[in-house]
Amino acid sequence: MTALEVLTRAANAPRAAAPRRGEMLATVLLLGGLAAAPLVASRASVNDLGQALCLGLFAISFNIIFKYSGLLSFGHAAFYGFGAYAAALLLQYDPGVPLILLIPATALATGFLGLLLGHVCVRREGAYFSMTTLAIGAFFATAALKWSAVTGGTDGLDGFMPDTLSVLPFWPLPSPTISQTYWLVLAFLLPAALAAWAVLELTPFGQAVRAVKQNETRAIFLGHDAHLIKLANFTLAAALAGLAGALWAVDNGFVSTDSIDLSFSTTVIIAALIGGSQWYWGPLIGAIVYIAASDWLSALTPHWQIWLGLAFIAMVLAAPGGIAGIAAWVWRNTVARDG
Repeated sequence: MTALEVLTRAANAPRAAAPRRGEMLATVLLLGGLAAAPLVASRASVNDLGQALCLGLFAISFNIIFKYSGLLSFGHAAFYGFGAYAAALLLQYDPGVPLILLIPATALATGFLGLLLGHVCVRREGAYFSMTTLAIGAFFATAALKWSAVTGGTDGLDGFMPDTLSVLPFWPLPSPTISQTYWLVLAFLLPAALAAWAVLELTPFGQAVRAVKQNETRAIFLGHDAHLIKLANFTLAAALAGLAGALWAVDNGFVSTDSIDLSFSTTVIIAALIGGSQWYWGPLIGAIVYIAASDWLSALTPHWQIWLGLAFIAMVLAAPGGIAGIAAWVWRNTVARDG
């Protein structure tokens, strides 16, 4: 079994979903816990959680392509890095630009980039799609590394965050604390993620996306434009990835080639599958676990990536539904059975 087949198995794993009320309860607990985290967690933990939020939205955007279209992208970091660099450069050019304009503008620009590149990518299927995205990702990673006059090259971009951050045109935020920055990230992340969830789960467009994934020939016979539907979904995923990158730039105050490197495209796959690609919020959980596990393992051994990789392989083979799948199984066999 090839690596691509293993990952495809995870994407097409039985959902093993908990009853709808279980999903809703888990969603409320997850989002409520994230909102309250700065009230109970240490500064270091809040800082790590802010990074996990950005990675989590990035993982959700990857999963929009992976779960809903059944396409595995190896170059998704191109959109994340583009959004991060775009936000950093805009703040460098105009430190007073309000975030309420900066973040959506970055997402729209990245979505337009996704629309252009998607015309090429979504015409391919399976391994051909993956290799096309890999080539695009390699191009953007190389461009970011070589175009040092704009991106800073290996040194990256820093010093672009103003002392007083403008959230709204008439709402300056002087020297925001870690907790305030975290809540700002969450305030932009939640509406965007919830809006994407509503589009994919509650609208005819989402039904069309799933129909194309399940049987493209039948969907075309029923009158759907399969190429246009996959392209629209690809564009949505790119826009969310760009938004995540912009939030990362604001939260971290530093952007480097690591945010657009091909290895980061692998990181987001790991995060999505650890959390569970069959539940919309699963990749967010996976991102939190990934950041926490990385910090813990890196403090124990310099070879932490090996152990994390082994844990990922074990998760995909033994529990392709990820953490969300395990939680759903526990719910069905305990709470739901008793109820």
